[in-house]
Amino acid sequence: MRFLIMVWVVLAFAGAGAAWYAMRPERRGGAWLGIALAAVLLGLFAASFILFGSHVDKSLVAVASYFFNWGMAAGGGAICIGAIVGLALALAFKR
Repeated sequence: MRFLIMVWVVLAFAGAGAAWYAMRPERRGGAWLGIALAAVLLGLFAASFILFGSHVDKSLVAVASYFFNWGMAAGGGAICIGAIVGLALALAFKR
């Protein structure tokens, strides 16, 4: 379990570092769009747990939500959080 937590933390730091490095000061609008997209993905991740968490009939939406949830739990959430933090720091400190 510690190994999986360490992988998740490394993914978050890698996402933050990559977002910091990739952000160009003249493209501030793109950075805000990246933050918005990552926040929407995290919101969909949370909403899928709330909506489909307890009981869902077997359907295409349920299967897609299942794969989305496990993909986000395994690493997508960490990358989204890292991207939000890295882009926000880059917006604040890169000129």
